[in-house]
This record gives sequence, C-alpha cells and structure tokens, in this order.
Amino acid sequence: MNTLLPLAPVLKRGYTTENLYWYAGTLMNILIDGEQTDGQFAQIEVTTRPGSEPPLHTHTREDEAVFLLEGSIRFIVGDQVFTAKAGDYVLLPKGIPHTFQVLTESARTLLTISPAGFENFFRHPKLAKPAPTLALPPLHKGHHRQKLSRCSRNWLRNLVSKASR
Repeated sequence: MNTLLPLAPVLKRGYTTENLYWYAGTLMNILIDGEQTDGQFAQIEVTTRPGSEPPLHTHTREDEAVFLLEGSIRFIVGDQVFTAKAGDYVLLPKGIPHTFQVLTESARTLLTISPAGFENFFRHPKLAKPAPTLALPPLHKGHHRQKLSRCSRNWLRNLVSKASR
C-alpha cells in the first residue's frame, strides 16, 4: 500500500537567484527540494570545475543520479570508473564509495537525490552562501585543487590503472 501523499504541481522559474548557492567552489541551483516532493527526491543543477570535487565518500541514506548537461567528468563508483560526457547518466547507489573528477574547464549536471534531505547540506549557512549571480564563485588567490587523502589517491590511482588495461 502506498502511503505517500500525492504531490502538488510545482513551477520553478529557471535562472533566478532564488535558490542559488555557492558551495565548495560550485554553483548549486536547487530546482526542487524535499519540502516540495514530500521527501521523495530533490533535483539540483550543479555547475562545477576542476578542484571542486569531493573526496571519496559514501552515502548511507540516499542514492544520487547524475545527468551530464555539459562537459566531461570521470566518476569513480566502487571499483568502477566511468568517463561521462554530455548526455550520459550515472547512478551513484547508496552504500558504494564514490567521487568524481571534472575533466573539462567546467561541467554542468542535473543531480537527483533520493530520498530528499541531502540538498540542505548544499545550502547550510556554515558551508555555503547565497550566490548573487548564475556564475561559479570567483577563484580566490592561491586556489588549488583539493587533495584527496593518501589512501584515496592510491585507491584512485590503482583503480584508474586497472580500468585502462
């Protein structure tokens, strides 16, 4: 028996600064959140660039699905490596360690999170700030690529090496 409430129609006007956030060098445009979907899912348009990638991490609660709109990204999901380009879709299931590397000057994706809730991480006032424009945040003097832990770097190097054989 389905106990979910029916969803109400939602219209979100695109390309306004209403739900735009700068988070860790990326532009997060929260298109729809859990409050609007009864917690079922959230969707975020993400614009990112090299150096803004997350470290290897695992979600215990939510699955993520990424649809690439522009650019190219190498995804590491468990022991698999995928190089995705515009038009490709990548599923990041909960419980499987993952990260990614932006291979082009920038990349734009549509990120779906299910169930919703994790989108609030990207707009938390201690981690993000409202974006005044539809652009990536400015690079600060001394900006450099994030460094993965030694363990993550070695794991990634071995994985990419295996995938290229």
